[in-house]
Amino acid sequence: RSSRWVRQRLQHILAKPTTPNIHKMSDEDDYNEEDEANHWEKAMIYGIMIVCVMGLRPLLAKFTRTRGKNIVFHLIYIILAFVAAIFVPNFVGDVLFNETGVLIMGTLIPVYESIVAVCSVGEADDTVWLQFWICNATFTYATEFMDVIKEALPNAGEHWYEFEFFVTLWLMLPFTDGATLIYDKVTEPFIAPICRNAKSKMEGWGAIIITLINSSYLWILWFTFMSLPEPARRFVVVAVGTLYPVVASTVAIATKEDGLDDTHWLTYWSCFTLLFILMDYLETWVGSIRGFYSLCLCATVWLFLPMFQGARSVFRNVLVPLSGQHENMLLHDVYLVRREVEKKIPEKMHERVFPRFAQVFAKGKVE
Repeated sequence: RSSRWVRQRLQHILAKPTTPNIHKMSDEDDYNEEDEANHWEKAMIYGIMIVCVMGLRPLLAKFTRTRGKNIVFHLIYIILAFVAAIFVPNFVGDVLFNETGVLIMGTLIPVYESIVAVCSVGEADDTVWLQFWICNATFTYATEFMDVIKEALPNAGEHWYEFEFFVTLWLMLPFTDGATLIYDKVTEPFIAPICRNAKSKMEGWGAIIITLINSSYLWILWFTFMSLPEPARRFVVVAVGTLYPVVASTVAIATKEDGLDDTHWLTYWSCFTLLFILMDYLETWVGSIRGFYSLCLCATVWLFLPMFQGARSVFRNVLVPLSGQHENMLLHDVYLVRREVEKKIPEKMHERVFPRFAQVFAKGKVE
């Protein structure tokens, strides 16, 4: 009888832990299925958002940019932004007002418009979107520590992504045209004169400086970067890809010489923005692997250093074909050839020479 009691007690003790474990596994399976369903739901919403954003592009292109001069548009926009932030449904706000939503809104239309601007004849639209990238990049870099601030001060960062979302829209929309407004009110009167003065003083040293940058910048940057802990390297990648290009882009707009500098930096921003999104997406899985941010840093430097012309290669061989702008890119190249010819041929010979050039393109020979 006692042995039977012992066996029963042992069976009860051994069986007791198994029941909670079964329920725990069942709860975990339900949680994983629910989590996976949420991921698919968010992916579907982001897909719809991408389609809607790209659908807005032809509509927005019909409106003339106001250079931010109409204060009524700014007031209406602020009111609508407050109303949207307060009354938008929670599930929509969770999708829109986060890092991914801001990236989609601040990337798709600007990158596509930048590609169209570079491939078009003339430099006016290049300047417009380069102004946007200067403001957007400065804003992004200045708020790089926001995630850390949100962890330390949750109340301060509770509505941060709503603010970032609407500021990005304010910079981009043709009605508010915040990027151009900032350029007219801040960059042109205060920063541009400094850039022009510095450029005029450095004219004779330009080639020497470029040579030194090309030969020594990589080594200095590499040894400094490798001495940093891995968590700090992401910040360095963003800093390297933002600080110098912002300054160089400002100089390009301020000098307004032949427009080629504007085009160069506009192609860079289009490529670096996509690289940043790729890095931001992959770091969740491989960011802890040593060497990931080193690879991102090398790609960033390869994009903007003159000795590599990486942005130009990616732009022409990847972004232009994907956006369907190849024919316009060829027309832009023809426009650049014409400008070079105009510089080399006296103006009094233009009327006689240019029709013959047109015959070369039309018939392949000159009669």
